[in-house]
Amino acid sequence: MKYALTVLLGILLVSCQQGKKNKVETTWTSLWNGQDLTGWHTYLGTPYNTLTDSLGNTVSPFGIDNDPLEVIKVVGTETGNAIRISGVAWGMIYTEKAYKNYHLKLKVKWGEDMHAPREKGPRDSGLLYHGFGAPGSAYNWMGSQELQIQQGDMGDYWPVGDVEIDVPSVPKDDTYYIYREDGDLRTYYFAEILPTATADSLAKRRVFKALDAEKPHGEWNEVELITYGDSSIHIVNGKEVMRLFNSRKMTDKTPLDSGKIILQSEGAEVFYKDLYLREISGIPKRYQ
Repeated sequence: MKYALTVLLGILLVSCQQGKKNKVETTWTSLWNGQDLTGWHTYLGTPYNTLTDSLGNTVSPFGIDNDPLEVIKVVGTETGNAIRISGVAWGMIYTEKAYKNYHLKLKVKWGEDMHAPREKGPRDSGLLYHGFGAPGSAYNWMGSQELQIQQGDMGDYWPVGDVEIDVPSVPKDDTYYIYREDGDLRTYYFAEILPTATADSLAKRRVFKALDAEKPHGEWNEVELITYGDSSIHIVNGKEVMRLFNSRKMTDKTPLDSGKIILQSEGAEVFYKDLYLREISGIPKRYQ
């Protein structure tokens, strides 16, 4: 009887510990309230990314939480409210808080409107993570890693500002590289900010996703991002398209494992909804 009670107590203790662990990895919280932009800020550059007016005068960016053209607003759709980004002015919507070690998921679909200087496409936006620095300090955004949300390229990687990261990759063609799990670990960074930048700088910045999982135009796509420590995983419609390692700042090599979450305005109409986040204590079992 004493032995049976000891075994039972042991089972209950393990179950309790496992329950606590699972709770951390299974409780989703809403990152957007579905009604307004509470908990988020906007930063917008100039309309159509124009730097000067017809007289040659410098055009000032709209800046923080100043959106007279309603570039970013909450609208109703056939499936409920969504954040509409018109793309008329380049910029972003970003979280007030910084986040670390999380699993993020959201839904995104393309609208119809396209604007200069990207009026001929492809439609472009982006999910930026580990955002740091002042709004607008890295072009119309802030320093960050990017899970690309661009029509036909959903899941690619781009660096934004003073960042770099390592991605297993192999040559895609004479210029670019594509993610492959068993590829050589190659460093990607924003080459233009270096004094030694060369003509092949785009090949140092962009790595293509492993496969195309994007749905047809007009349909909602589910995009997921897992970040744990200085590693991350890009997932599109349930398919893992890239793993990235050793996220860091480029100039001083300090680890970059936390920061703001950002959605880009970049010349195209796009809709976002159902943004959820959960903290994680490790890479989810499915992706280990």
